Amino acid sequence: MAHRWSGPSLARGAAAALVALSLAACGGNAVDTGTQVTPPVPMSPEAGEIPDKTHRATATIVDGKLDPERFGGQIGTAFELAVTGDGQEHTLKIAELVDSKTIAPSGTTNVTFTIEGEPGDLEITLDGKKAGVFERQAASGATGDNAAAP
Repeated sequence: MAHRWSGPSLARGAAAALVALSLAACGGNAVDTGTQVTPPVPMSPEAGEIPDKTHRATATIVDGKLDPERFGGQIGTAFELAVTGDGQEHTLKIAELVDSKTIAPSGTTNVTFTIEGEPGDLEITLDGKKAGVFERQAASGATGDNAAAP
């Protein structure tokens, strides 16, 4: 006898398809929020507690900028940005989050930090020049003025 989809199983399947379609429709200049990894990355010396979630994203230095150039994560989580060098040593900073991290000329350098502070966009610099943006998000995923809205 063939199985008929009905009731809660059909509703769950339809909801999952709707979520997948919604996510596929979101394109353009998307923020790379990384991929959740386990266990959490090591904490910065200033951090007081270990976050439950850690996200990891990758970037490559191309023409003095990060590729991709937009990253983001929720306040209270740990973040690891794996940066691949371009043959020259660089100094990376993320306003309010990373004071200074030397990026090796070759291979990958991991920049780990805990996302703290208020929602909004923070400038990422390489050698003092703008190289990208880190979007600090509220737990709801909202940023800036939208973070306080109900």
